[in-house]
Amino acid sequence: MPDSSPTPAKRTRRPAKETKRLLVAAAGDVLVEKGGELEMGDVAKRAGVSTALAHYHFGNKAGLLTAVVADFYARMDDAIIAVPYEGARWIDREQARVRDLISFFLDDPLAPIIIGSLQNDPSLGPESAERARRVARLGALNIAQAQREGDIDGRFDPELLVSMILGGVMAGLTQAVSATPRPNKAQVEDEIIGFVARAAGQHWP
Repeated sequence: MPDSSPTPAKRTRRPAKETKRLLVAAAGDVLVEKGGELEMGDVAKRAGVSTALAHYHFGNKAGLLTAVVADFYARMDDAIIAVPYEGARWIDREQARVRDLISFFLDDPLAPIIIGSLQNDPSLGPESAERARRVARLGALNIAQAQREGDIDGRFDPELLVSMILGGVMAGLTQAVSATPRPNKAQVEDEIIGFVARAAGQHWP
């Protein structure tokens, strides 16, 4: 008699890159739902994979958290930091950039965790430090270009100025996303853009 038993379903094997993407997305969801807490088993269940596979790709919780933070800032860099904004003056271009940056942080539910509870996580130190150096280099080049164009006083040290601006902007964003209730977005934009303009010696408004 022919065998009438059901044929076992074939397990679909995803490419490693897709599996890692699913795990990072799932980790972000778990962090938001649990207020910054994360367990590998919860993430694996959300992504529909085994806990062993999650450990295979990221090693441990610290490795997965590093990937989540890197993904968050990569999305921000692609959408805002590395974009050549258009405008006749430096302040016009940076005003548009800062508005987009504020929207990115205020609209992303993961942002309060990234710049809140995870900000001082020692396991994320090397990743955070490298990213800060890269953004500072880009910012210093931006300032230097504006000085060559006559938009910013040439007496400013570009690296020192951009470090102060970035520090102030991130401090303002951290306060805005963690405040209860949150301040109005228009108020946040006005205060942070005003700070950037004044720090660079620009008239505002």
